[in-house]
Amino acid sequence: MADEMLQLVVRTPEGCVLDERVGSLRVPTDTGQVGLRPRCEPAALVVEPGLVLGEEEAGMRFIATAGGLMRCDGRRAVLLTPLAVLGRSAESVCEELDRALGTSSPDLELRAVLQRLEKGILQELRRSTPDARGAHLD
Repeated sequence: MADEMLQLVVRTPEGCVLDERVGSLRVPTDTGQVGLRPRCEPAALVVEPGLVLGEEEAGMRFIATAGGLMRCDGRRAVLLTPLAVLGRSAESVCEELDRALGTSSPDLELRAVLQRLEKGILQELRRSTPDARGAHLD
């Protein structure tokens, strides 16, 4: 079963925020969504701000990111990003984004980036994430 999983590592300037095994990834890029699976061809991606989705045995892993770089060798995918907010549901990601936006920060540019990120992620979640009943969030 170990061959059927991809090690996902997410690093920010503050350190490693995620190191887990996933069955697959969906990554936003400027040309659209890129899917990564175990044993895929090696890839280097420029990740756009948005939502990275990882399929885990326990369900979906939501990773809101401010963009960055990802490299994948088919066994391990490493995302380098200035900001990552993690959650196991759309609601938990939204709560974490609200918390990040609520922190006092002298860097107004970061706050503006977080607000644009939140808006884009919420739009994507509403468009593509079914709720527990199978209906899309609207």
